[in-house]
Amino acid sequence: MVERILDAAARILVVSGYDGASTHRIAAEAGISPGSLYQYFANKDTIVAATVERMIEQIGAELVEAFEDVDRGYGTDQVRHVVAAVLDATERNRELVRVLVEQMPRLGGSTEIKTIERRANDLASGYLAGITQDAGNAHRPAMVWMAVQALQQITIRYVLDRPSIAREDFIDALTRLITTFTATSLS
Repeated sequence: MVERILDAAARILVVSGYDGASTHRIAAEAGISPGSLYQYFANKDTIVAATVERMIEQIGAELVEAFEDVDRGYGTDQVRHVVAAVLDATERNRELVRVLVEQMPRLGGSTEIKTIERRANDLASGYLAGITQDAGNAHRPAMVWMAVQALQQITIRYVLDRPSIAREDFIDALTRLITTFTATSLS
């Protein structure tokens, strides 16, 4: 039942955005009564948060799988693989990412969204920290956080804005940006 509700919420969010979603509309799309919906979710924001959490978990699973294919060590090839994996996952989930970006300020104060953001950052930070060298570097936490933010934000903007930059050129440029930044920060 929860999956039906979240699937319905995702479809509505993609088509109509946050403002176009309501608990009654989500219940109708899921083929259940509003009363049944309220047995699982307290309100629209908890449904949206759960929908976003599920999306991030799906993207996270895709990224974990992609990261497992990368040879350990740090270098341009490894970073390029990570950039391509993040881009692939973002492109596959473009419409839900769009909704998330557009609605995040509205939901930013919720505990659920903050927890989801932390988990997504932990996944990417853990991987990047694991492939960088010099574990004792005092600047490492700042470098990892900035590199992860650059990877996430630039990739999201590329997917949503669709600039006239070829995909391979984008991957190459973002790879250079991250490898140059992390190499400089670790020196």
